[in-house]
Amino acid sequence: MNSNIATAAASAHPWTEHWTRTLNGSIDLQAEEPVAQALRGWWQTRVAQLRRCGQIIDVGSGPAILPRLMVRLGWTPESPKRWWCVDQADLGTGWQQALPSAVRMLDNTSFESSQAPEGPADAVVSNFGLEYVPIEALVQALPAWLIDRGQVHAVLHARGSVIDQVSQLHAQDLHVALIEAQFHQRAHDLAQAMATAPSDPVQRMMHGVGVRDAYNQAVDTLKQHMDARGQASAVLMDMLHGVTAVLRQLPQTGVELACMRITEQAQAYAAEAARLQQMRDSALDETQARALRDAFLASRPGGGTLLVGRLDCSRGQVAWTLSTTA
Repeated sequence: MNSNIATAAASAHPWTEHWTRTLNGSIDLQAEEPVAQALRGWWQTRVAQLRRCGQIIDVGSGPAILPRLMVRLGWTPESPKRWWCVDQADLGTGWQQALPSAVRMLDNTSFESSQAPEGPADAVVSNFGLEYVPIEALVQALPAWLIDRGQVHAVLHARGSVIDQVSQLHAQDLHVALIEAQFHQRAHDLAQAMATAPSDPVQRMMHGVGVRDAYNQAVDTLKQHMDARGQASAVLMDMLHGVTAVLRQLPQTGVELACMRITEQAQAYAAEAARLQQMRDSALDETQARALRDAFLASRPGGGTLLVGRLDCSRGQVAWTLSTTA
């Protein structure tokens, strides 16, 4: 495996892990809360333009999140139109039979090093995906994917947005649990100690005292972190409940299965931490958002007007938007 492929695979791994657990993005576009409502409202205003397109390229698509949203918004893309979903992650296949007939999946596919299967498309769209691609690579790839006067409609992560702030809090939570408290390692050690505890009550009481103390200290670290913030963390509470359940079930499941479940949870949360870091690294300030717009325009002579906008909700900024005019 060459270095570029290895780097792409490592970058996609946290998202592959994410999509094995859910078909929803970081923001569930089906939810009835202000951020999701703002995103749905913005995409609703793009439906009329997208209906006119024969081919659409969806960058960083995840499991066809935007086409599924379009169905909810009243438009079901159907053949002979094509909506190409392009994503570096492995998205699996079990769910794809429910997609509209126009939708085609190109997972395990790098936008910047691939080409459109049926030639450049009429539009490029993205719901939090374009900003993950380096500007230089994005600009070089565009001619292979988008016709010269093609449409662009994208929602981009914004630095300091509501999403960015929540991602920062969750990333801090995971750092405390995975790095500072070494929570899963302490739980793994405790499971091993529980499995080897002697039957004699006195000996059992003295068995693994240091391991139990280390685990209890890790739990206290998580609780103190939440106390200092002044609110519970959904991520940490789920983590605590999950490991507690595994340890309680150990007499029935056995130590091998218990340790496997603890390890799997640790790996899932490590992937989540990496995914959140990628999200935060990709978030753009206004200057960067305009630089992305300018790079698009420079690469597409005669490509029309491309506007940078700010998408807000009652909680604050949701994202930057990048869109060609009707």
